This record gives sequence, structure tokens and C-alpha cells, in this order.
Amino acid sequence: MKNLRIRQLLLALVIGIASLSTLMSAHGQTSMLVSDYPSSYVVQEGDTLWEIAGQFLRDPERWADIWQPDEYLDNPDLIYPGDTLKLSILGGTPRVFVQRGDREVATVSPQIREEALQSAIPAIELESIENSFTRNRIISATEFEAAPYIVANVGDNLAIGTGDEIFARGSFSLGTTSFEIYRAGRTYYGPGLKKKRAFGLLSKTEDEVLGLEVEYLGFASIVENTASDMRKLLVNNGTKEIRAGDRLLLREESSIDATIFPTEPSEEMSGKIVAFLGAETLASQLDTVVINLGNEDNLVIGDILSIQKEGTQMTDEVERGKMPFRERMSSLLNQDSLAIPGTDVGTLLVYKTFDRLSYAVILSSTEPAELFNEVVSP
Repeated sequence: MKNLRIRQLLLALVIGIASLSTLMSAHGQTSMLVSDYPSSYVVQEGDTLWEIAGQFLRDPERWADIWQPDEYLDNPDLIYPGDTLKLSILGGTPRVFVQRGDREVATVSPQIREEALQSAIPAIELESIENSFTRNRIISATEFEAAPYIVANVGDNLAIGTGDEIFARGSFSLGTTSFEIYRAGRTYYGPGLKKKRAFGLLSKTEDEVLGLEVEYLGFASIVENTASDMRKLLVNNGTKEIRAGDRLLLREESSIDATIFPTEPSEEMSGKIVAFLGAETLASQLDTVVINLGNEDNLVIGDILSIQKEGTQMTDEVERGKMPFRERMSSLLNQDSLAIPGTDVGTLLVYKTFDRLSYAVILSSTEPAELFNEVVSP
């Protein structure tokens, strides 16, 4: 008890000393001022800094100790005729502030600002993501086989590129002069549906062809009609080496405006990522992926989809622990499990649609997308 009393006295002594020190410091600061200092002073033409300081301080040389420049004013360290100097005591320390007549003082309060909502999802400038778009297409094998094809190069060089002339053979539509050059790539397969003749029902069949991906190689324009089924063309631009056998398809007109206003699909969507461009095994932000949804699913350009990581199956041991022995054994034999939903790992923007497949670019991702990740309505 005696030790406790001593500690209490020491604590009171420390607090008293600190308070006395604060009072002495404040007194020392305020004693800098003249006894009849003004609360404010308007600077006059012809005033000197020494005279102004003398309005407030016993020792005008200590003006820098109390001057508080306003960083929001032009030339905050200078004083002009017409400025109002106001003295305040802050934390026991005198401070002189300036109020300049050409600055308006307004009282503000929080306000609600209303703006028209143009889109549920922010608009996207096309130029910020279009470099991630592919110029490949997905068509049917029949369409590819029916397209005109390159038969030879006019020159002697083996490789065909920009500026070369070529001969192409096939069926050319009247009035068409520009073509894009493509080469057959991957064929995509998926489960198909087939009607049973007897009952008119749908049943799953073996995997069927969803589409043939053709790789973009460049574009060319007709310069001469050499025969009814042959044309001479100039390769206006070649992005890769062009060879005999490559096909000519009508040039596509872009259906995307300079500003994209992403939309939610008109109905619930559920599909999968079935491929990446090139030989990649993972995809991240601004990478293009192929999904097994398309025009037949009412998917349109500009639709947004969520990428979902596959859910897991687990045993609910808490629920199983409540079961009688026979029921618990039956549950084990039947392999009853609880489905844990998947988690969102990214967002897709659809920018090219075909009958049963589409190209989409990953706008955002928290982790790399994998093949066969689900894509669903957001």
C-alpha cells in the first residue's frame, strides 16, 4: 500500500510539472506580443514590414516566429496593401494570418450530384483494347472449301508477302474487289444434339464440329480478271508468309463502335473457355479466349461474362454425423457430397461472335484463366 501511494504521488508530480511547463511556454509565447495588440490590421500603402510587425510584437525582428503564410494565395510570403492581417492564438502560440480581398470565401456543405446513367457498366474506349483483338475467324469447313484459293505467285520468289501479285481461282462475286487471306487452323468440337425421329426428342450425340478457326494472313485486292474463274490480285498487306492453297474471304466490316458500352446478356448464359490463342496454357488480362457460346445462344458483341473457377465437391461431415449408423453407411456408399460453387476470377468482353463460338477479351482477372473455366452471366 505504501508503494502504491508513492507511485501515485510521483505520477501527480510528473503531471504537475508537465502542466506548469505548458503554462510557462504559453505565457512565454504570448509575452512576445505588445499589451494592446490589435486582433486585425489592414495593410496600408507605404507600410513597412517593421511597422507592421511592431503593431503586434515587442520585438519586430521575431515576425517570422508568428507569420503564417497562406499557400493557396499567389506569392504567399508577400504582403500587399489592402491585405487584412488577423492574429489568433493556436495551442498557446500566436499566429498572424492574411486574408486577401480578391479571394472569395464561401461556406460549403456536402451535396448530391445527379448524372445520367449511360450504361450499367462503364464505357470502354475501343483503342484501349483493340490491339488485343484477333483478326482470325471461325467458319464452317464447307465455307472454307468453297472460298477462292491462291494457286500461284506471279514472281519467282517462293515466299509471298506485301507488294506481291498472285493468281487465285474460284467463284468470285460480282463487284467484289477486296479479300482477306486466311489459312485453316484448329477445328473445334463439342457435344451435339440430334432429334430422335420417333419421338421428336433431343439427345446427345458424339462430339460434332462447332467451327473451323482460320488464321488471318493479310488482305489483297483484284487488279485483273484473267479468266471466268481466275483473278490476279495484289497483296496489299501481309502479316505472315502467304502460300498457295490459302483462301480468300470477303473483307469484314468492323461492327464495333469507337466506344463500347458493355451490356449484360439478354438471357442467362453458361459456357466454357475452350481455347486460347497460340500455344498458351493460361490467359490473363487483355488476352483473347475462345468460348463455346455464340449467335445460336443469343450472345452479342459487347456482352460481359464472368469467368468462374470450378467449384469443389466435399462431404458435409457435420450433417453426416447427425445420421443414424445405417443412413451414414448408405451415404458413404452412395458417395453423397456437397457442391461448393465456383468463385469469380475475371471478366470477359465478347467482341466477335460466330454461330456456336465467340472470341472474348479478358478485361480483368484476379488469377490466370484456365482451359474449361466456366463463363456465365455476371
